[in-house]
Amino acid sequence: MLPKKALNIHQSISWFTDGKILAHPTEGIWGLGCNALDFDAYSKLFLLKKRDKKKSFILLCRSLESIKKYTETLSLEDETLLNNAWPGPVTFVINYNSSVPIHLKNSTGKLAFRVSNHYPIKALLKEFDGLFVSTSANLSGEPPIDSPQKILDFFANDNLAYYDEKLGSEMKPSTIIDLESKKILRR
Repeated sequence: MLPKKALNIHQSISWFTDGKILAHPTEGIWGLGCNALDFDAYSKLFLLKKRDKKKSFILLCRSLESIKKYTETLSLEDETLLNNAWPGPVTFVINYNSSVPIHLKNSTGKLAFRVSNHYPIKALLKEFDGLFVSTSANLSGEPPIDSPQKILDFFANDNLAYYDEKLGSEMKPSTIIDLESKKILRR
């Protein structure tokens, strides 16, 4: 039996376009996401996770080109590094520019971006060329929840549904690298 609120690709896009939160499979864990450009949805996700507002979320995009409109100009070296890592399970923390909406800005001047190679995420972003929040499906600081039904039961929120696709084969969350310093922030 399928868990309640199981959505296909088109329903999933409509769901988060309407400002709701979508549990979704990533390369290795279940995530929670929303349209990052929607202030209300973004705020709801912070509340749902009980996350400190000083911590930003990872933003998924369809391509390096779609990220460039939100970042400072990238050097040829940095573009080469990103093109070699993406698409894939690597997140880069990159200096953002003035076109980033105020609710996404933070004290570091950087945001975490990833171009996923996981088919369900690629399919989602093929239809939605924006910024899509992706954060682990859990309360902040707790272990990730490992199934869609457990996520729905745990959060018990009418504005939460899940994208009915499979997880990738990675055994951990994405690696995070600061693009400017090249420092690995999470393995």
